Amino acid sequence: MTSPLRRRSGQAASLLFAFLLMGVGACARGPSQNELKKIAASDEVRQKREQTERELRARADEIGASSPWGPPLRTTVVDTCTRGGGKNYLDQNAPKQPVMSCMMRLHLYFVVDRPVPQVLQDLRSMNAPTKWSEDSIHSALRYYENKTYETSHAYPPSIGSRTGGEGLAWDAPGDNVKSKVREPCPGYKLVLGTCVSDPADLTLTAMRERPGTLFAWTLTAGYHEVYST
Repeated sequence: MTSPLRRRSGQAASLLFAFLLMGVGACARGPSQNELKKIAASDEVRQKREQTERELRARADEIGASSPWGPPLRTTVVDTCTRGGGKNYLDQNAPKQPVMSCMMRLHLYFVVDRPVPQVLQDLRSMNAPTKWSEDSIHSALRYYENKTYETSHAYPPSIGSRTGGEGLAWDAPGDNVKSKVREPCPGYKLVLGTCVSDPADLTLTAMRERPGTLFAWTLTAGYHEVYST
């Protein structure tokens, strides 16, 4: 039978541990949502955002000019600032994580009426300076050989650039929604976010009515991070 003194000691220790966790949680949360919004809307971050968009659009113009498929049918710019995990106060050796990260993605959409292996060959002959990873190209070809898109956990096939920052995804055959390119506008809560398409009224569903396969060429660049002190 546990003595009253031991029970009281155990309760006190439990309360102390609970208060410790509450204090650590409060510290780990870092800046409030409103504080992060002010940072995301500040002149410093706005200037970085505008510079990043200029650079991505210049790269997109280069791709459109050199693409064997002609200019893109639609361009969509997605700009997001999202809250991160911040500092880990329970593990001082854990990698440092930002409390907020800002990133911009520019998506170029094409519909190409050619077999995908030929399209991948087109990429090798383009004048654009993108160097695609041969491993990812081989992986994409195996995706078709193994008919991965027929599984219950299908995903859109894709390839990536050697240096990162660029990727190409496209619709797989069949009717599985999971193996189709998705609309890029985020559906989750953000510190700050915009999603603008040109033309604004052209949906991916409408593009799929054209003969061929829908491709999404995505350029990605992070431009600002905030860390807790």
